[in-house]
Amino acid sequence: MASVTFHFDPADPAVRADPFPTFRWLREHEPAHRNRTGQWLFTRHADVMAVLRDAARFSSDPSHRNPDDATGRDQRQAMEGTKGQTLLFLDPPDHTRLRALVSRAFTPKVVEHLRPRIVTLVDALLERAADTGSMDLIADFAYPLPVAVICEMLGIPEADRDEFHRWSADATRLLDPITDPEVLERGLVAGAWFMEYFAAFFERHRREPDDDLVSELLAVEEAGDRLSIEELMSTCVLLLLAGHETTANLIGNGTLALLRHPDQLTHLREDPALDRVAVEELLRYDSPVQYDGRTALEDVELAGVTVRAGEAAIVSLGAANRDPDVFDEPDRLDLERANLHHLAFGVGIHYCLGAALARLEGQLAIPRLIRRFPNLLVTVDEPEWREHVVLRGLTALPVSF
Repeated sequence: MASVTFHFDPADPAVRADPFPTFRWLREHEPAHRNRTGQWLFTRHADVMAVLRDAARFSSDPSHRNPDDATGRDQRQAMEGTKGQTLLFLDPPDHTRLRALVSRAFTPKVVEHLRPRIVTLVDALLERAADTGSMDLIADFAYPLPVAVICEMLGIPEADRDEFHRWSADATRLLDPITDPEVLERGLVAGAWFMEYFAAFFERHRREPDDDLVSELLAVEEAGDRLSIEELMSTCVLLLLAGHETTANLIGNGTLALLRHPDQLTHLREDPALDRVAVEELLRYDSPVQYDGRTALEDVELAGVTVRAGEAAIVSLGAANRDPDVFDEPDRLDLERANLHHLAFGVGIHYCLGAALARLEGQLAIPRLIRRFPNLLVTVDEPEWREHVVLRGLTALPVSF
């Protein structure tokens, strides 16, 4: 089934700008596509679900990857640079234990208590922009909002937050299938910076505990277990980066989708009852996270091919969310869509820890933005997309109002 003529390159600027025609071709012609590095890419909803739900035969730990897989080597090096305890790359029982210690801070009930504070932050950012008549939606709104929220949760001082912006873009490239040694090196340097920052940050919190998540994690004990210092550092880096990068992409991608579909924009602006479901459709339509990956622990038959033990199974969340076998007219933005079973937050044991928080921020930020500025317009013909592969988001989105 694998093609010898078609090569899918997710880093191609044309694919980054609009990956969905390529996803459609892959679903229809090569639902199991083997790329030039020997990795399998799956694009159908059912196959993506099968991989992500099968924790017994598919591992998140890249150390199981074949030694000759360059991407696996890069990910292993990235793990070593961040002490190897990142939730994203752990399997049970380590993943189960670590997630249980952290997840209670991100339950829907706990997150709902943040609603008034998020509203205050949203309105303050919109008010700051109101007198200018224009802004960069990413730099002035989509990025600073989730950064403020996750930093306040962790107890990170406001004065330190500008530094994070400088390092986060490089650090999150460690999630990508990196082929450029310079990109990998910058990512490792950024990852080391975050680890050093949190090491010093923890020492201050041990001396002077506060009412924040880091203080709770430093003191947490469940069933006689604690977070090691390496686990705590890696977890805080992950929470900080994932807590703002994906939400910033949700706000940016979602707003752009609405501006490109004026009928749906008007519908949402005029009907607050749509706020919750609209965000689900925006997540489906242009997912902030486009890919996830696993390694086969044994030979697995899937989509007409055999994924051998040690081979990578890359799944496209963005392609699965446009699968016509699951979603009627999947390329149409429909804020009243009945089927909201998208995979933007993944599925299975690695389902996004911060899904409830991202949802709430999107439900508050996007509707308040479009109602505060009813004449919102994009002021560039083609917005520029970031070079990231796994994460999908805009470099900038100039708008006027």
